[in-house]
Amino acid sequence: MKIEDDPVIGRFFDTPEKKARWLRRITIAYILWIAFMIAGVAIILLHGLI
Repeated sequence: MKIEDDPVIGRFFDTPEKKARWLRRITIAYILWIAFMIAGVAIILLHGLI
């Protein structure tokens, strides 16, 4: 089953432009999540050392 055929989220991915836009947003969100995780771990480690 293709994501375009899904009745719930298919309308967000029905055209190639929409699909590319959503994949870009998901990629940016994933990079931000990784950055916040690294920052959080660094803060916890620094707080424990000081």
